Amino acid sequence: MAAKPRTLRDRQAAATREQILEVAMHQLGQNPRGTFSHESIAEAAGMGARTVYRHFPDRASLLNALWGRLREATHTRFPSTEDEILTLAQTVFREFDDNEPLVRAVLNSPAGTEVRERGGIEGRAAFAQSLGPILEGLPEREKARIIAVFASIYSAPFWQLLRDRGQLSGSEAEKAVSWALETLLTAAKSITGPRLVKDKKNKKGNVTNHEQVREV
Repeated sequence: MAAKPRTLRDRQAAATREQILEVAMHQLGQNPRGTFSHESIAEAAGMGARTVYRHFPDRASLLNALWGRLREATHTRFPSTEDEILTLAQTVFREFDDNEPLVRAVLNSPAGTEVRERGGIEGRAAFAQSLGPILEGLPEREKARIIAVFASIYSAPFWQLLRDRGQLSGSEAEKAVSWALETLLTAAKSITGPRLVKDKKNKKGNVTNHEQVREV
């Protein structure tokens, strides 16, 4: 938990920072296809662009802060252990439903795509940890593929696919993501013996594509 500002200047700076983030979140939610920049946020907030840059020197720092704000708004959490994967997935999807306008706005905006990538980084790291005991001993490239699949399913874009393309209700989407992740966990646990990913070579010895094999 962040320490509370001690001085008047600190409190004013914190209030300004919060205002900038509130305006930025509003822009993402209300006008996802509009211009999103330090300058547009400053104009909407009624302050100078230099003020926004003082609190967020570059786009990356602003996007990181917005990811934190989005995570708070949707109560997004990532699993740190295997036991948390299924229960948290259902909870996260329920929060996506409860915050549907904001989540959809972020999904459909160019700036939102950049914000979500921060979640992708955090999600991949979380599944690397929570799946660690299951994936122990596998080649790193195979681990990366499995982690990528889990992180992709445990996400707002997958929620949107289930709701829109799959035509599922919110509660049905929760059950579907739980089933998908449980099926993947069972499959991951069934891997026995060393798994290797080898490069398939042509007659000249050049790599042409990748071939996955199991050695027993």
